[in-house]
Amino acid sequence: MTLKIVLTVLLLLFGSGCTVVGVGAVAAIGSTYYVTGEIRSSCPYPVSIRHLYEVTLYTFQEEGIRLLSVTNSTKDADITGESEAGKKIKVHIYYNSEGQATLGMRIGAIGDEKQSRLLLKKMEKYI
Repeated sequence: MTLKIVLTVLLLLFGSGCTVVGVGAVAAIGSTYYVTGEIRSSCPYPVSIRHLYEVTLYTFQEEGIRLLSVTNSTKDADITGESEAGKKIKVHIYYNSEGQATLGMRIGAIGDEKQSRLLLKKMEKYI
């Protein structure tokens, strides 16, 4: 019985989507939260800002999203586009540490959670 309690406590402590798994230190992909119209990855992706930047541009191209503006530096990047339906899409990539970055995305003026999650899922295929 105490073993079950200990295992339950360990699972609660270490069972978040951000837990690092195995020898390869692969971070979980797919952990997100949606607040005030923006979807954000809750765990850093195990890639550089540059890689997320390129993934975003590629996904925009694949999805027929017209690129409106791009700004980037070594610490962050902003990519803005427009969908075929005329909705503005803004992606912000955040620097976490060397080789780790997170991103936030808003679709439309007040945000569209369903569309944001769909687009993020498509982007995660290329990460």
